[in-house]
Amino acid sequence: MNRIIMPKLGMTMTDGRVVEWLVQETSRVEKGQIVLRIESDKIEYEVEAPASGTLARIYAVASEEALPVGRLLAVILAEGEALNEELLASELSAFPPVADSLRLPATSSASAMTSSSRPIGAERMKASPAARKLAEEKGVDLSRVVGTGPGGRITREDVLAALEASPAAPFPGAAREPTLGSSIPLSRMRKIIAQRLTASSSQTPHIYLFSEIDATELQASRARLLPRIEAETGQRLSYNDLLIQAVAHSIQRFPLFNATLEGEVIRIPEEIHIGLAVAVEGGLIVPVIRGVHRKSLEAIVRERADLVQRAQNKRLTPDDLQGGTFTLSNLGMYEVDYFTAIINPPQSAILSVGRMAQRPQVVDGEIAVRTMMWLGLSADHRVVDGAQAAEFLQEIKRGLEKPMEEQP
Repeated sequence: MNRIIMPKLGMTMTDGRVVEWLVQETSRVEKGQIVLRIESDKIEYEVEAPASGTLARIYAVASEEALPVGRLLAVILAEGEALNEELLASELSAFPPVADSLRLPATSSASAMTSSSRPIGAERMKASPAARKLAEEKGVDLSRVVGTGPGGRITREDVLAALEASPAAPFPGAAREPTLGSSIPLSRMRKIIAQRLTASSSQTPHIYLFSEIDATELQASRARLLPRIEAETGQRLSYNDLLIQAVAHSIQRFPLFNATLEGEVIRIPEEIHIGLAVAVEGGLIVPVIRGVHRKSLEAIVRERADLVQRAQNKRLTPDDLQGGTFTLSNLGMYEVDYFTAIINPPQSAILSVGRMAQRPQVVDGEIAVRTMMWLGLSADHRVVDGAQAAEFLQEIKRGLEKPMEEQP
């Protein structure tokens, strides 16, 4: 008897919620097959089957309720095995029951291959979140879809089957964007973003500074470094890599921008951990590159590429988002010139980066076309003053306008 439990994806994870079951109860599963998706904090993760067999019983349906790490989610049985109801009931009782997510084992001694029992709250939750989302996007009336999931629950596959059977299915993606007059409930990720940034903007007195830098040499430096970095790492050198490196060097000269205000004490960590804001479906997450000041440019490139890829593929762990001491947010790819960024608590500063654009500049008394870029610094005025923030921003500017030479 193999158990699927709420996994502990990192040292900081204490609970998670079931987003969607991708396999129906009583279905055959193979070891390593993705069987469900869970969410913790702002991280969504795919859970694999620990063994091959039959997904005999699901004990937690998809809901908004948090389930503690270690909580039993489902059981996989090998051929000929039966559920040990008494043992499983004991395991479930070790965790406080959560409304609409707990399914108690059946009291009969029937084989685990039966599926007559229904999850508590199934009547109120007849479609998975993924099924609801797809139905909304495609304009499918869920009341006309037959559910094949546990307890008759409608799955994403049921909606797809209904679409295939309907000759009048709407154009894919026609309803992906919000429409005028619609109401959209906040997702779990958006709730967390709203809570944290509202607290930051209301509790942290921000000071904002902007500076336009000449990025011509930065652009040239990247072009020189690009072939070697790509050959050594297999990844393309991005401007974010150079920005992260420059910020780390500047923080070493101005450590207050690596600080956290704790009560009446400003604490300055020894390590510099820089978070990079990454846009993902449904929101924004900030994976952290640790010990940047001790890393070579090649190491920064590798780690940044890995974190961004895992963020986009929903393979980050909660630990990947913890411990940042400074954040970088770059909207240059959206042709934004400059913007104000909200500090990511409990940090004391964040750097916003705009696009690069060619503009006429006066160089040595003559007009020349240069590649220019805006930087914005948001800082906690309780930790630093305007003059300190200006000096720090100018230090970053100097580091970018005269980039470090290629390392041997």
